[in-house]
Amino acid sequence: MRKVRLSEKTIPILFDIVVYGGFVAFLLASYVTFQTFLERFSGPAQKIIGVLHKFLA
Repeated sequence: MRKVRLSEKTIPILFDIVVYGGFVAFLLASYVTFQTFLERFSGPAQKIIGVLHKFLA
């Protein structure tokens, strides 16, 4: 049986952590930005959401 070096196991795991962590950070930043947008521009935002709902329905 071949001996596996520690770096051969940890590098892919660290890569996955960085990629998925970045994706979660992006989703969180998008959510915060969207909530701020809704608070600041509630009228136009409701119109845009209504148009999207009609388009998707």
